[in-house]
Amino acid sequence: MDLSVMNRKRSESFNEVAEIYDAARPSYPSQLIEDVIEMANLTDSASILDIGTGTGKGTVPFAEKGYAIYCLEPGERLIAIASQNMRLYPKVIFETVTLEDWNLRPSAFDLAISAQAFHWVNREKGYPKVAQALKEKGYIAFFWNFSILPDTSIFQALKETFQKYVPTISNAKPSSVESLIKKRENWILNSFYFKNLVVKKYPWSINYDAEGYLGLLKTQTAYQKFTGTEKQDFSDAIIQILNAHGGYVTKPYLSVLFFAQKI
Repeated sequence: MDLSVMNRKRSESFNEVAEIYDAARPSYPSQLIEDVIEMANLTDSASILDIGTGTGKGTVPFAEKGYAIYCLEPGERLIAIASQNMRLYPKVIFETVTLEDWNLRPSAFDLAISAQAFHWVNREKGYPKVAQALKEKGYIAFFWNFSILPDTSIFQALKETFQKYVPTISNAKPSSVESLIKKRENWILNSFYFKNLVVKKYPWSINYDAEGYLGLLKTQTAYQKFTGTEKQDFSDAIIQILNAHGGYVTKPYLSVLFFAQKI
């Protein structure tokens, strides 16, 4: 199976757990949103293209400010939740489609955003298509939440559990956050469609109780491949670990914004 097919299947898996995804996945720091608006010089009449909307975790903050947003999302269940989450914002429009298959609207948007999604896009098609969709001197603001795994007793116990249930993933050498950031920088720069790249980092954290943390893990593709018995055993193990550490876990995140201007 080639990489593009694998990526599509993995991205489609989020559609199968759309409700859990919406409840469990983190949003983004408000300062990141404010920085995008300021750097892009967005006026009240600005038009935004949103790529890979999901349930709207990265879209709602812009919708709340009244911007017209055109959302592309191939997952029907994800779009159903996103449209419900943004039902109060009539200037938000949805289309059930990937960026690659979307019928391009050239020079229509002031800003293109993508939250936790552009790594699923075929870059050879995606970057030029985004550039064509933007107005002259338009901007992209792509952002991701990266998980930071501290060297603490609770995360060591969680790691050991992951190694037991997902050895192929857990025993693989993980990519460092910095290497992932550099990779995304290179994607943008090597596309030759954007300039003046700015990378901004926003450290923050969330306190999860056992139910909330388990919900987060249930959005992972590895969990979805478990048998029913494996899911129950894994869940029991995670709950036991959190209960042994006060009933909650503080999970650090690093949100990273990649902001650039169309050439």
